[in-house]
Amino acid sequence: MGKPAYKVKIGSATFDSSLDQEIISIRVDLDMDVPSDSFEIAFKPSTKAGSIRVEDPTVIKLGYDGELTRVLTGSIDVVEASISQVTISGLSRISSLTRLRINQVYEKQSAGFIVKDLAGRAGVSIGVAEEGLSFPMYVVEDAKDVYTHMKELALRCGFDLFLCADGKLAFKKYARQSAKIFKYGLNAMEADAHETIPAAACVRVFGESPSSFKGADTAHWLSKRVVQGVAGGGSPTVIVEDPTVRDTDTAERVAAALLESLSMTLSGTVKSFGNAGIALGNTIEVKDMPDSRMNGEFQATSVSHSFNKAEGFVSVIGWRKRGSASQT
Repeated sequence: MGKPAYKVKIGSATFDSSLDQEIISIRVDLDMDVPSDSFEIAFKPSTKAGSIRVEDPTVIKLGYDGELTRVLTGSIDVVEASISQVTISGLSRISSLTRLRINQVYEKQSAGFIVKDLAGRAGVSIGVAEEGLSFPMYVVEDAKDVYTHMKELALRCGFDLFLCADGKLAFKKYARQSAKIFKYGLNAMEADAHETIPAAACVRVFGESPSSFKGADTAHWLSKRVVQGVAGGGSPTVIVEDPTVRDTDTAERVAAALLESLSMTLSGTVKSFGNAGIALGNTIEVKDMPDSRMNGEFQATSVSHSFNKAEGFVSVIGWRKRGSASQT
């Protein structure tokens, strides 16, 4: 495996563990459910550390001698200097989405197109943006930031929204990949699991100003019949009124996506030796844990890397068990 290593580029300065030991600690936190990934780095006092400034672009790579992987691309928003150390913290590029508020109307566009356009306005590059649902009309208004609008689109489509390590945005449905293995007693040090009651057994979505019952590609919104989509059955039932839904097909697809989200009842974490190759959205498999709920294939929804003298290089991966929704 080799010796834990890092390479951090901040502005024009580079901190490389193979050349110096100027960094005291590094922490990187990535999370699908948090608007922006974050990092914190502590440096020994030096001329190079003293040159760091707010808004400096930052690229963090972690790993082992000869094998480093980029884990975050962002910029600095806080610098704190003392006699003993210089500490910086910052956010990933997705923070640009949380700062932008605009008013825009989209006609006959897909969720993927809307996300691409909004990301471009914020200066955020797109890695992948699947098309998802199509809307006869979708209104983005400045009462909410652009990130919140994107997150709502992701929820309607049953997609994930997150920033990749290269700073590019992903808007896509989870798909199983070749699983990365975490085995108790081998590379997994700690684990836990949280099991809850499903938040809903049934979801009913009611649209507003329906267009037709044969599809969304129509201009008239005069029908007096109610647009409704249902997924699942039984109790408890969640009722949603969504003005972006104009036809039954879209209503049913939104209901299925919401039910899948509400049906995810098992989540947890696994702590391992540092693994910079784990990214948000990856498939992981946990094995040989004493509690069967901790074992199985899961989706990685958060990753925290820490690099310091006390623990060395460790990673904590948050996961969830993907549920399935039946549509009726």
